[in-house]
Amino acid sequence: MKDMKLKPIVITFVIVVLLLAAVSLGYQYIAKQKPLEQQLASLKYSQITSPIKKQDGVYHLTLQVEQDNQLQHAISELTEIMDEHELNNSQYVLQLASDSDSNDQQKELQTIWRKQLFAVAEIMANGNYSELPELMNSIEQQYEGVEAVTEIDEQYVYITLHKDGQRFDKMLPLEGGKMEVWQNAKL
Repeated sequence: MKDMKLKPIVITFVIVVLLLAAVSLGYQYIAKQKPLEQQLASLKYSQITSPIKKQDGVYHLTLQVEQDNQLQHAISELTEIMDEHELNNSQYVLQLASDSDSNDQQKELQTIWRKQLFAVAEIMANGNYSELPELMNSIEQQYEGVEAVTEIDEQYVYITLHKDGQRFDKMLPLEGGKMEVWQNAKL
């Protein structure tokens, strides 16, 4: 007799727990993730090239800057959206699409970048950021058709190489971060 009274209570408890879990997951998707995805789909300066993935509570994003836009503007726009959704740097990982692209033109720009790694690393390590525009000018003179752009804000130095409609972007932290100069470094 006691088993018959206990059985409906256990079944009811399991059903309530499952419903609460479903409502919680639905809320997370409808009220949080879906609006974030919609805003990221309408970026002005860039686009998210792969589906937004969330693993272990961390969003993984691949950002491709639109050809005629500046990397700094694209990062600023993305940061504003993430801040609006109360997501800090530890809650998302950003990879630039130029780090994962592999077409021939892209490889040429990556090769040019690799040839400059020592000079860039030395400039960044010594904090001589004013030497970067000079280095970018020397790249333009050394490699026909390459346009090299550098920008800076309070957190990063942004470097973009352009050639024949292709681009290669890098973000280098000013201080306190891992040097993102290397080819396969993660942002």
